[in-house]
Amino acid sequence: MIGKVDLRGLQPGGPGWEEAKTVVTASMEAHGAVLVSHSAFGPDLRQALFGRAAPEFFALPMDSKQRLVSGPLNGYLGPRPEAPAFESARVFERTLDGRVVRNSADVVWPDDGNPTFRDTVTRYAENMLDLKRMLVTMILESMGVRKEHVDTFLESPNYSVRPSTPHYGPLAEMGNELSMIPHRDCTVLSLIAQHQVEGLELQLADGSWIAVPADDPDTFAVVAGDLIQVVTNGRVPANLHRVRTPSDRERYSVQFESRPKCGSTVHPVPDLVGDGHPLRYNPCNFDEYINF
Repeated sequence: MIGKVDLRGLQPGGPGWEEAKTVVTASMEAHGAVLVSHSAFGPDLRQALFGRAAPEFFALPMDSKQRLVSGPLNGYLGPRPEAPAFESARVFERTLDGRVVRNSADVVWPDDGNPTFRDTVTRYAENMLDLKRMLVTMILESMGVRKEHVDTFLESPNYSVRPSTPHYGPLAEMGNELSMIPHRDCTVLSLIAQHQVEGLELQLADGSWIAVPADDPDTFAVVAGDLIQVVTNGRVPANLHRVRTPSDRERYSVQFESRPKCGSTVHPVPDLVGDGHPLRYNPCNFDEYINF
């Protein structure tokens, strides 16, 4: 079973840190996923994101949404073969100043740039960066990675914010309704929050599937992507996941996707190679991998 741990109020080295670190790492190594409770969302931010920002964007005319320039890591994504009943908007940031969020809002809302939207997304991203740093530190420390290598890996501020909704109705597959087919993410970690309506399903190590509950507003699904599988030399497997959405209920989610710095080389951490752990992955250029 996928582990679940409460990280609210935890500080590195403080009470409960080692116990939480053990649960997080064990679940990530076994399944490539863990459920965590964290105060990255407060009631006000959650309402601003799911009650206003996401609905405002997805209610726009199609030509307005399509002003977001599409690319491997950025832009509006409408229905496509792997997500025939799903639309999302990905904003990819290379810095910590929220520049791309501001520029994206200016493109979509040319009259005023919708300052409420950009402030909400920027505030959410800042909070999620803190949670991502905590999780990566826990995982790598538990595996014996030295602090200097952990710090080097955390230097990259690259991330995407991706609100989503199954706007176009479900896809019937073998009598079931999927709005996104099983897939793995090209990320280090994906941190996924659902708003009131569940739909996210994670595959366990034995091949079975579990539904991630949406009843706790502080719960995030932490999903391993392809890149952390490389970085940990295979110790953490990329998780296969899918989205199944009830046809009679509106569902919003938001995904925070952490990635290496553009142009960087992704490779296993040196501390995780050797002593019975042979090199499993050759170094790869992140940009070339994304465009592959």
